[in-house]
Amino acid sequence: MRLSFQHIIGAVIGGAVSGLFFYALGAHDGKQQAALKVAQAVRQAIQSRAGINETIDNMDSVALCIELGGVRDQCDQCEQLRRLAEDQR
Repeated sequence: MRLSFQHIIGAVIGGAVSGLFFYALGAHDGKQQAALKVAQAVRQAIQSRAGINETIDNMDSVALCIELGGVRDQCDQCEQLRRLAEDQR
C-alpha cells in the first residue's frame, strides 16, 4: 500500500485539528478546576472569618484590648476600658 502526498497532508491536518480540539478541551477543564479551587478557598475564608467575627463579638472591651496587644497590668487603655465596663454593669 502506497501513501500519497494527499493522504499524508490529510493525516497531518487531521492530527493538528484533533490536537487543537483536545488542547482546548484540556485548557477549558483546567480553567474550571482553577475556578473551583478559588471558589473553595473563598468559602473557607468566609467560614474562617465568621469564626473570627464570633470570637471578637463575644469578647469584652478588656479582652479585645489585650488581644490587640495591650498588657493588662501595663496598659492604661485596658484599665480605662475595664473601669468603663464595670460602670456599665
